[in-house]
Amino acid sequence: MVTSRYRILRSPARGGGKSQVTSLKSQVTSLKSEISEESFTDFLSALKSLDYTGYAEQYPPFGSWEDVSARRVNVRSVWLKSLKCSDETGLFVNIPFCKIRCRFCFLPVSAVGASGPARIESFRRFFSALERECSFFSPVFKKTKIPSVYIGGGTPSLMEPDEIKTFFNLLNRYFKIAPDAQIVLEIHPDDAGHDKISAFKSCGVNRICIGAQSLDKKVLSANYRRQRLDSVIKAYEACKECGINGINIDLICGLPGQNRKSFLTDLKNIAALRPDQLHLNTFINTPYTLHALAGGKGPDERLVESIRQEGFALLKNAGYIRIDSDSMGLTPDSRNIQTTDLWKKKSMLGLGPGAISHAFSSARHMNYVRWEDYERIVRRRISPVARAVFIGEREEMIYFALTKLTDELSLNLTEFKNIYGVSFKEAFKSQIKVLMKQGAYFVNDDFVLPSNMWCLVRQAFYQKKYLLKLREFSGKLFLEETKD
Repeated sequence: MVTSRYRILRSPARGGGKSQVTSLKSQVTSLKSEISEESFTDFLSALKSLDYTGYAEQYPPFGSWEDVSARRVNVRSVWLKSLKCSDETGLFVNIPFCKIRCRFCFLPVSAVGASGPARIESFRRFFSALERECSFFSPVFKKTKIPSVYIGGGTPSLMEPDEIKTFFNLLNRYFKIAPDAQIVLEIHPDDAGHDKISAFKSCGVNRICIGAQSLDKKVLSANYRRQRLDSVIKAYEACKECGINGINIDLICGLPGQNRKSFLTDLKNIAALRPDQLHLNTFINTPYTLHALAGGKGPDERLVESIRQEGFALLKNAGYIRIDSDSMGLTPDSRNIQTTDLWKKKSMLGLGPGAISHAFSSARHMNYVRWEDYERIVRRRISPVARAVFIGEREEMIYFALTKLTDELSLNLTEFKNIYGVSFKEAFKSQIKVLMKQGAYFVNDDFVLPSNMWCLVRQAFYQKKYLLKLREFSGKLFLEETKD
């Protein structure tokens, strides 16, 4: 029997011409189900290294989004359509500044220092630009109550108490943030003085994400991470003293200079504090990291994942429960509802440079990434959206399936039908067939996977049109059909 496989190769030239695209389209259309799982894993891994959204999961995948910077997109119409069919909309604000850029960071942040005129002027300009973007979207959301706010970056905790007040006054001026909204803030451990935490608390912040990343002095030094070793503990205690009990601590597995013992020792020390939630993230050596730019190689992904799984087992033994694919918490409510609940009929409006938005059943879009470009565009009082993909309910149903089958290894049939009004069995007959051949099964009201099938799930559910766009986005990869 003749079978076909796809191998990932470096493209000899950007693009490839109409004939190559036509050939690829034919391959993807007729042979998608026959791509080996190993090759598809390599394909997704390579594309993931080009993704700088910082977001846990996107569908359609970021690489398939269109560059819309050269044409005017009526983003307000996109959101008006979405608000008619989504249950609620959260707010995400990206702060683009850090003291310095860490070696492992793939995000497009601007280093402004911890203090001084450069930092002050940067935030002054940012507040001015952010206000213009808020005023652009405000008419669309004038009747919408915002149940969640996430403030990330970058380093939001670089703001001083007076700037913190200015920032939240700005948001409240243009959006109706619910009195009981979950308001989450990312902080650098060294910034968590009592005065700052108190200022954030007085403005409504009720959940903190402490970006520890590592506690190992050698690892921190190798990654240009200026962080006092006792600052994580002090930050945790300051949050508790100010009455903020919802505390998440982030660690990264696979950092340059890190080994198994280092990571697990860090995790044990952090777990001893009993934070509400712990994220175990993976270092991805994208081309945008200082590590990659200096010629550094990425870690062994399989080894890193095995160490991370050891970490999750350690947390389970310590009484933590799984929240999603990257975190565990003390209770089911130990979570950032904005990201863990996006599989529901919920949207998220992103503000600031590089911010990601999800307008339910309408679009996903991303702002201009570079701070200077974002500022230039919003000065013209137009939307700073640079990339977008326009979607419908089919994409939302797929996103639901991807999220559930990844985080929980199961999907509830009644829950799916209550949200989308259709049967999961009817909507995804061919996908179910593929997964059942590999051991998936129905039990009671659930569709269950026998184990983690991250790649196979995506191979089954990704739509062909987006696979083609992923190839076009990379510009460095192409799929070559081979025959045995």
